[in-house]
Amino acid sequence: MTMLDQKFRPHPQVVDTKLDEGEVALLHLESKIYYSLNLTGERIWQALKEGLTLKEISQRLQKEFDVNADKADSSIAELINELSQQKLVQIAD
Repeated sequence: MTMLDQKFRPHPQVVDTKLDEGEVALLHLESKIYYSLNLTGERIWQALKEGLTLKEISQRLQKEFDVNADKADSSIAELINELSQQKLVQIAD
């Protein structure tokens, strides 16, 4: 199984709020880590909340932002790695 076949979900201790200009702020209630997502990150975050696999999220981004698969896949992998390190997401069961 590749990383793109996996599903991740927001950590239960993370809350999010939408800001102006399409940004989203994430706050981990336990660690007090604050993280800001741009428009693309916001789309990825919302798709995680919907329960999509990373591959499904990539396909959605390719259509919405007219980017190729490699670019979408690498952007998603980069963000998921960062969010995982900050304990803002976890692998879904």
